[in-house]
Amino acid sequence: MELLNTSISYSIDGTGNTSSVIAGIRGEVEGRLTITANITIYPADLVEGTNFDDLSKKQLFALATKKLPDLLPNLAYTNYQFFVQNDTPVRLTAYSNLSNNGSYITLNSTLDQSDFTNKAIESVGYEDVKSAVKTILSQEFPTS
Repeated sequence: MELLNTSISYSIDGTGNTSSVIAGIRGEVEGRLTITANITIYPADLVEGTNFDDLSKKQLFALATKKLPDLLPNLAYTNYQFFVQNDTPVRLTAYSNLSNNGSYITLNSTLDQSDFTNKAIESVGYEDVKSAVKTILSQEFPTS
């Protein structure tokens, strides 16, 4: 998945120093999932001896995208909705989000029968949806 930087926002403390940066991220796998995120980068995320003012927009974006995969397993699934054709469920969209330590993520995933190999799509439940989305995310954000 290609991730795009949608914004960079600096938080300035009372002494005029940058205390944190929020990087906006957006990515999409056509027809499968859309992710939007605002990831907060803190001084602890920086290499020792570096401050925010030393880093370019690209470097800040790289730090934010590096944090994103670690946050994804903590998504909360708030809703899923079936889409029906001829009285039969054909796909569903799962809505997920996270608000954690200054980072905010929204993930919308579209799943179909191919995502549920052990049961019919009309009988899937919450845990099945979570597992299917986790599989897609592990393909898009492999750990290495």
